[in-house]
This record gives sequence, structure tokens and C-alpha cells, in this order.
Amino acid sequence: GAVIDRVGVCFGGPVDHRTGTVQRSVHADGWAGFNFAQWGNDVLGLPLAVDNDAKVGALAELHHGGHADSNHLIYLTISTGIGAGVVSSGQLVRGADNLAGELGHVRIADDPRVCKCGRTGCLERLCSGYWLEQDHGQPASQLLADDAFLTDYSRLLARGLATAVLLYNPTVIVLGGGVARTGLRLATVTRTAIATELASWSHLTPTIMPSRFDAEGVHLGAMELARDLYR
Repeated sequence: GAVIDRVGVCFGGPVDHRTGTVQRSVHADGWAGFNFAQWGNDVLGLPLAVDNDAKVGALAELHHGGHADSNHLIYLTISTGIGAGVVSSGQLVRGADNLAGELGHVRIADDPRVCKCGRTGCLERLCSGYWLEQDHGQPASQLLADDAFLTDYSRLLARGLATAVLLYNPTVIVLGGGVARTGLRLATVTRTAIATELASWSHLTPTIMPSRFDAEGVHLGAMELARDLYR
């Protein structure tokens, strides 16, 4: 049978990838400061690598997504919160504190509503599943079934994506997470919205598509994270 010699973990929040420690526990209390690497050593007796869900999702798309060009790719997870994993020249972009790709906290509107991060007008505050339901009293899947709501939503989403395009110049943006899995309509309408946002930069407009993975994308990305321990 298969021999397990290392472990990859996906965590829904900011993580210090170098030490395997959760930096902050935004949407679920009690995880801040938890050291997964130490836990893996103590409990499993195995080396363990951990990263946040957006970066793990980007690894899944890079290695298993089947994209014509995955060397310059952004994976956006739209779920309880919003995060991004950025791949540039075939490498995951981490930043000095492993916080590269916090696209959910880019300010996209002059809006007074306060995000859990403390800022106002964040992409996450206006477009994440949690806040959509808090603001409108219905789950995102129901809200986005309405064409008018979907059009307005896609315009807000496109503002954040346009910022990412100008910063990272990807060839493809993959939409993942629970909200993005509401159907192909989101990617289709967002393509139109981002083309408008990038009208004067139309040569930079990337392909936008939904992830072909459901829950298994997390597993594939975590597997690649574990493989990176010895690469």
C-alpha cells in the first residue's frame, strides 16, 4: 500500500508558511498561533506543510488545472471570505509575510460598511458569501440567481480583479470557492465586467473561468504543498 511520509494542510486564513503557524483566525475563533508543523511532528510524527486556502487552490490550478498557460495565473477563492493565490513565472507568490494575494482587502468602493479586517469598502466586505447573506438576508446562491443582482455583483468583483490584473498581469483568472460554484454564469458575466474595467488596457484582459474542481481541489493543492517540502 501507499506510504505516507509527509502531510499538506489547507487552512482558511492567514498562515506563516515558513513556521507552519496560523497568523490570524478571522472567521473561526481559537486558531491564532496554532502551530500545525509542531502538531504534525508531535501527533502524526510526520513533516507537515500548511498554507491558506487561496494559495493551496492556486497550487491545484497550477499543477492539475489543465490550463493552456498556468505560469501566470490567479486563483480567487470566493467563499466565507475572499482570498487570492498568485502564480507568476510558474512560482507561487508568497511575499515577505506570506500575505501576497490578500485581494479580498483591496478597497474597491467608497462604502462605509466595515470589514472584519477593520477597513471599509473591501472586496471581501462587498462580495464574500458571509457578507452577502448578512447584508441581504439570503444565501449567495439565491442572490446570484437573479440576473440584475449578478450583474451588479460582477461589476464590484471586476474592480478587484482589474487591480490584480494590473499588478500581476496573469493570463488566466480562475474563480473558486463556494460562491463561485453557483454556476458558469458568474464567470461569463464577470468577463464582460472586467473588459469594461480594463477598456484602455484590453490587451491585458485575461481568460476568466470557473475552477473545474470542487472539494477535491483542496486535496490536490495540499498534496502539492506537501511535495514542496522536498522540492
